[in-house]
Amino acid sequence: MTKIIITLTLTLLAVFCRSTQAKVYIDLSAPTERKLPIAIEEFTEIAGSGKEGDVKNALMGALKSDLNFSGLFNILPAALAKPSARSVEDASACDKWRPFGADALITGAYAIDNDSVSLEVKLFDCVAGKRIMGKKYIGSITNPGRLVHYFADQLYEELTGKKGIFSTKLLFVSGAAGNKELYVSDYDGKNVFRLTRNNYIDLSPRWSPDGTKALFVSYKSGWPCLYVLDLKTGKDSAISCKQGLNIGGAFSPDGNLIALTLSLEKDSSPELYSLDLRTGGYTRLTSNHGIDVSPSWSPDGETIAYTSDTSGNPHIFVLRIKGNAKAQRLTFDGKYNSSPAFSPDGKRIAYARADDGRFNVWLMDATGQNQTQLTFEGNNSNPSWSPDGRHIVFSSSVNGKSSLYIIRPDGQGLKKLTTGIGDEKTPAWSPFIQ
Repeated sequence: MTKIIITLTLTLLAVFCRSTQAKVYIDLSAPTERKLPIAIEEFTEIAGSGKEGDVKNALMGALKSDLNFSGLFNILPAALAKPSARSVEDASACDKWRPFGADALITGAYAIDNDSVSLEVKLFDCVAGKRIMGKKYIGSITNPGRLVHYFADQLYEELTGKKGIFSTKLLFVSGAAGNKELYVSDYDGKNVFRLTRNNYIDLSPRWSPDGTKALFVSYKSGWPCLYVLDLKTGKDSAISCKQGLNIGGAFSPDGNLIALTLSLEKDSSPELYSLDLRTGGYTRLTSNHGIDVSPSWSPDGETIAYTSDTSGNPHIFVLRIKGNAKAQRLTFDGKYNSSPAFSPDGKRIAYARADDGRFNVWLMDATGQNQTQLTFEGNNSNPSWSPDGRHIVFSSSVNGKSSLYIIRPDGQGLKKLTTGIGDEKTPAWSPFIQ
């Protein structure tokens, strides 16, 4: 996977008025969010190389897409005011935008040097008349939008006090190349890279807590085994390949354990186990006559949500992995409930539920209360949370064609992701990228 080296050479230059803690200008916990009116001036070229047009379009397109995706900004039309001169380095650049209601302004300039792009971006507070921050980024010309994702992350954190997700990634499976293989993309489905080329069936990718590895199921050995793929080197290795099923792997929050389903000869049915990566030892977690699959760890590492048909139809259960606690059933409605996923704060669980043979994404409290349907069209499954908990990615198929979609936990903001690959399934959203 192409490495993009980001060098931050300018530190925070100016901030809004601060006391002991940074002031938050967009309150994400407010019942209704007021969109911040923001102006974005066209980035200027510092030096000509014949590639400026494409680079500018990529930079501006990524910036507007990131801000629109957040749902927190009202981007003012560029035609309202003429661009500032290149020499404007202070908040006077806001003067012509204030009459149009701009609370903030973004300006930028970039230069191309062979295969690299350097981008300098400034964010101004047009109300207080101050520069909030200025940053410089250097990266590959093959993906200039990636530079903007890093800036958008810092802008988002500066204004909300929370980390941004614009530099996060998505893992997913696609069979468009003939066999089901693993792919990775930016959070918005762009900049896709194929991770596996083993010509076997690869399924169910999951991220390691530090975002450097991918856990997945592959049939390379003739039966489903669990593999770990190092995303830096591209090398994979089997970590659980016992005879029978080795499926549904998920890293614990500390990265030391993997929850998985095994179908061992001594067991009466497929059961949940934990694999200690430090010792290689397995611990059996469930013991029943049903099929237990799709484990998902709570953020504190104390509880696992999973799917089991011990009660007849598949339903969602939770199990505390320490002590002798019994599994607790959370769902009682629906003919088929599957693929539970804990939210990053551990308070909610997203899952897929089928009532009439067609799946939809649902949401409930971690206690099983307040079950709410989020999707209503197509066949929707395999939800995965963004690391900030404000979005859910899932796969949806209409007429047999599967694609990736994103939705907010309140059921708003449904958006289809266009990867250019097709037949995308079982997405997994990365943790925050360091």
